[in-house]
Amino acid sequence: MLKIIIFAAVVGIAALLSFRSSREWLLEEVKALSDALLLRFLGSTSQFGSELTRDGLDEQKMWRERRLRDLRGLALRSKQKQRQSMKQAKEE
Repeated sequence: MLKIIIFAAVVGIAALLSFRSSREWLLEEVKALSDALLLRFLGSTSQFGSELTRDGLDEQKMWRERRLRDLRGLALRSKQKQRQSMKQAKEE
């Protein structure tokens, strides 16, 4: 049963990789997943924040939200540039 699941996963990934747009989407998702796993790992293994006061925790939360908002904006602009470059490549 496990062999069938592994085989199906390999075939599915191969099918996704055969198309350029699917490949780029899959790679972006893999990068996002690895980033999330790394952040979760680092957050769970570090003792950061254990010595902060309530005001310090609130300030850290504010900065975290600001960083995430900025990262979302950067990701959005990056995707827009990528789409524009793909359109230009198709037109040429």
